[in-house]
Amino acid sequence: MSRHPLWSVLGFALVVTLFLPLLLQAEVTGTISGTVTDSSGAAIANVVVTLNNTDTGLVRSIKTDISGGYEFLSVPVGENYSVNVQAPGFQRSTQNAIKLDVNQKYRADFSLKVGTINEMIEVSANAAQVDTSSTQLGDVIGDKKMTMLPLNGRSYIDLLGLQAGVVPVASADAVNDRPVSGNGNSGQMSVNGQRESANSFLVNGGDVEESVNNGASVVPTLDSIQEFRLLTSSFNAEYGRFSGAIVNVVTKSGTNEFHGSAYEFLRNDAMDSHNYFDLTRGELRRNQFGGTIGMPIVKNKLFFFGDYQGTREVKGVSTGIIPVPSNLERTGDFSDLATTGFGAFTGTVRSGSSPTNFAAVLSHRLGYNVSPNENYWSPGCTTLAQAQAGVCVFPGAAGPIIPKSAWDSVAVKTLQFIPAPIGIQSSGQPYFSSSDQKSHVRDDKFGSKVDLNTGHGGTLTFYYTFDDASYLNPFPSTFVNAPGFAAVTPSRAQQYNVGYTTIFNPTTVNELHVNYTRFAFVRNKPVEGLGDITSFGFTKGGLGVIPSNPMYEGVATTNLNNTGVSFGIPDGITGQYNNTYEITDGFSKVKGRHTLKFGTDVRYIQVNERNTYTPNGWFQFNGGETGNDFADFLLGAPDAFNQTSLQLLDSRTKYFALYAQDTFKATPDLTVNYGVRWDTSQPFYDTKNRIQTFVPGLQSKIYPDAPRGFAFPGDPGVPRTLAPTQYNRFAPRLGVAYSPSVHDGLLGKLFGGPGKTSIRMGGGLYYTAIEDLTLFNEVGDPPFGLFYVSPVPVYMDKPYEARKDPTNPGQRFPFSIPAPGATGIWDQYLPIATAPTFRTDNKLPYSEQFNFTMQREIAHTAVATVSYVGSRGHHLLSTIESNPGNPALCLAIRAALGPSSCGPFGEDTIYTGVPGLGTVYGTRPFSVTSGRGLSNPGNPLLDFQSNAWESTSANSTYNALQASVEKNVGSFRLLGAYTWSKSIDNSSGFYDQIDPYNPRVSRGLSTFDVTHNFVVSYSYNLPLAKSVSGAKGRLLSGWTITGITRFTTGFPVTITESSDDHSLCGCTGADVPNYNGQRIRIVNPRSGNYFDTSPFSAEALGTTGNSDRRFFHGPGINNWDFALHKTTQITEKQILEFRAEFFNIFNHAQFYNVQGNFNATNFGQATQARDPRIGQLALKFSF
Repeated sequence: MSRHPLWSVLGFALVVTLFLPLLLQAEVTGTISGTVTDSSGAAIANVVVTLNNTDTGLVRSIKTDISGGYEFLSVPVGENYSVNVQAPGFQRSTQNAIKLDVNQKYRADFSLKVGTINEMIEVSANAAQVDTSSTQLGDVIGDKKMTMLPLNGRSYIDLLGLQAGVVPVASADAVNDRPVSGNGNSGQMSVNGQRESANSFLVNGGDVEESVNNGASVVPTLDSIQEFRLLTSSFNAEYGRFSGAIVNVVTKSGTNEFHGSAYEFLRNDAMDSHNYFDLTRGELRRNQFGGTIGMPIVKNKLFFFGDYQGTREVKGVSTGIIPVPSNLERTGDFSDLATTGFGAFTGTVRSGSSPTNFAAVLSHRLGYNVSPNENYWSPGCTTLAQAQAGVCVFPGAAGPIIPKSAWDSVAVKTLQFIPAPIGIQSSGQPYFSSSDQKSHVRDDKFGSKVDLNTGHGGTLTFYYTFDDASYLNPFPSTFVNAPGFAAVTPSRAQQYNVGYTTIFNPTTVNELHVNYTRFAFVRNKPVEGLGDITSFGFTKGGLGVIPSNPMYEGVATTNLNNTGVSFGIPDGITGQYNNTYEITDGFSKVKGRHTLKFGTDVRYIQVNERNTYTPNGWFQFNGGETGNDFADFLLGAPDAFNQTSLQLLDSRTKYFALYAQDTFKATPDLTVNYGVRWDTSQPFYDTKNRIQTFVPGLQSKIYPDAPRGFAFPGDPGVPRTLAPTQYNRFAPRLGVAYSPSVHDGLLGKLFGGPGKTSIRMGGGLYYTAIEDLTLFNEVGDPPFGLFYVSPVPVYMDKPYEARKDPTNPGQRFPFSIPAPGATGIWDQYLPIATAPTFRTDNKLPYSEQFNFTMQREIAHTAVATVSYVGSRGHHLLSTIESNPGNPALCLAIRAALGPSSCGPFGEDTIYTGVPGLGTVYGTRPFSVTSGRGLSNPGNPLLDFQSNAWESTSANSTYNALQASVEKNVGSFRLLGAYTWSKSIDNSSGFYDQIDPYNPRVSRGLSTFDVTHNFVVSYSYNLPLAKSVSGAKGRLLSGWTITGITRFTTGFPVTITESSDDHSLCGCTGADVPNYNGQRIRIVNPRSGNYFDTSPFSAEALGTTGNSDRRFFHGPGINNWDFALHKTTQITEKQILEFRAEFFNIFNHAQFYNVQGNFNATNFGQATQARDPRIGQLALKFSF
């Protein structure tokens, strides 16, 4: 009988639950501990200590041990806690108004005075508390700070950047294409040098990770969150599976009082400015409304909390600067190329022996003979007579003029999708820019939480949240920048979470958590650009296009790579359905000076994907025919064409971890934290084994006549997960915290007394799971899908007809997946290209982290922290070319056969008659692996072209000085953080390699490296109503200003050379140009270039340029968000709040990173800017 793998995982987890009394992996509680002494400092044993929360009726009691210590374990997060101490012969002492944060170790010490028990001393808790026992780095953001500060997206994720070590925005390498809350922030940020996909997101202790890109899939409403803790480095063994930040959100609970809120936040463009690159102000209409309600169902026993938020937004989206052909060029007249700077007509007619060769086609269109290898234009070729005589194809006095009779039918019908210019840049290039295209967001969130006090301090909690959203994006594709191709992304996120805490006795606690998260969406369903492809000039069927998914028939994706404009429906339309099942159970025990924790975490993750990629084909123009890509478009002569079948993936992974942790109070001043975690993180696999890898020399037994090296699960040495699951991954953790207790003298002044200063250091090893993006990149590769790349130049209107070669590639669609063991099927896939494969020797990525920290209380109201933080990353996932061209071989062929033979993009050409070599089947080592590709001598096919290995071969280093100050009491409150850091790696993410022959040359600044990052958030209650009463006092009271100010240096500029292939490698990663070593001079982006491009030049043929990949930074951030609040007390418990918020209030032009592609016409230029000033008004009623 077959068994679903989920039941195996859940069954094993149940056994663990029943027989291993272990602790929860992700705490959603805190601890309150302290020491009770007399006035001389001597410990008092057997003192009764009582913990009480008036909001929920929770009461616990414990007696101090022989050293006078006590500790309350697994205390629910909340406010209004009090700790009461009673001892015979001493006055009773109480600390009130204690606020306990998630994962916090709150310390409440008591020094009792002699007296009677009826005498009582009450003390309000000090909001500023030095951490004297934990060696983790991070901080807590509470609900008041979250809801008071101006937040552009009103999401807690926008607050992650308030802490030291957090890069506040995502870099260009962050894969952030999975929708969250209607296109909200998914948390793809680098923290302390870790990759942007390495963060863990937890809500009430449950995993809410989106498993393809590893962002957050569930984002509770801001007003429903009690607080969140962000752990940034050296966290304890109870946390794992990711090496980046741990983001632990705890939502609000009901209390014994009815309480809640209702609010609406309103935006329109009346208070806004226009984007720097737009002539007019883009439309903006945003309404965000909702409310919360908390109440008792049974007083002191059963509580409910619920929330709802709706968002409706219409926003004009800026295109930024898009280089476009001039109005003259749009008519076919290229006489202005000297002014516009676009590609010159340097090409000759590429033609061959095919009856439909391009020379014959052009002859038919023009009505006069065009010969192979004829110049398209040359100076002096100005008359039709000269053209008829074969001097050039397109005559013109100042440049070629292509008559409309020569235009391709697709160009005639689709030129309308290339926007006309609205202005001229300082470089002379015409451009288009607009904010007329509108995005639409509809988002509805609902959450509910029920808490039950089960007795003796135990709790049972159920939480459910639901987020239904729709996002219409006018620019949904990374590869399309022209307007007119909007797409909609509907999504739904849900989380079910149950937590059960049992208090066996004051020193023994057990916790059980069960969590289920589901996230489903369809990304980029096109709503524009659809229609019968014949209406766009294409031939349908035969040697024309057969759409792979009739639902999305429409304008094919078309890129003019050198000009910089592109159009077409989205290249990728993805349906994704995530399910995450998680069970954790735990046990915690205080034993003398030891607080012991043992834990387990079991997860089973499903990701089902249905992907439609380039359903109508993808055409790329690089100017390979005429020298000018727009001219090639008019003629219908693309440099590359590909089309893809439907792609299916049902990926799964299992995760299991155990850990042991001890917090040892070695002395009253010294705490040692040590532990170890065993992480077993299985690589993703497909339930139907529809994935593959590349193992040179291996002949598949699953598909016996597959090209040698192409292997599949079940082949020798190839497990179902492609790389084996590693079961020997142990991660030790160690930390020491010292808090000097000296009272007097110089040291007493320096350290401030007991509990006022801490010196902490910690480190450990942290494994991180590999995201499912690895399998997503493999989805639909041969033989489980057809990613067809034309091996020869073709026509745009009939892309399965050869433009030069004697034999047509032939139609490849429709497509069906062959069964295992099928033979005689492989010619349809050849040559296999752009098929990433996960290496069989890949390892689990990990990071070594370490920090040294000093923390000091300042004036009893603030805490200052200074840290050194470092990390070293190993076995990080990257992409490297598995089949690179051999430059030396190409140069040898070129020397033997002449300069018109082997050259750029010639890696996949078959060369005949090479002296000493005979016939050379391409310059790649695995171009031909068997005789199958050569079975047809008239049309030999190569086995492999450019393909990539997904390889855990990258490394990284990070070093930082971090400082912060926090003040949480009084009328003025602030949190300030500064980071001075450097992050270096040889790959920051997928497709970030340069030279597969020497990966070391890729070493440089990480894409997310930010040298300086300063941020301060603040609130100040304005003292306007002092000594004023009556109506005037009510008018002047309750005014508060809040804000977030950030100064950040920019991301590094990534220098590439994408379209000339001077390296003769034909690789997945881009080439780089040469750099002469001159200092990079930063100039004013408002005048054109952001940096002086003159130090860069093209490298010699057959070489890789000497420029570093990233070595200087682009534009930074100077941003001020500001809010003005007016709070009116209606009754004792009813408050009305009005607020006016402004984001980027000073309207600074803040540019996105600049173009670093040496071959791009806008190399060195900033073409997009961040949002201008945006205003928002709000009204909120609380009770």
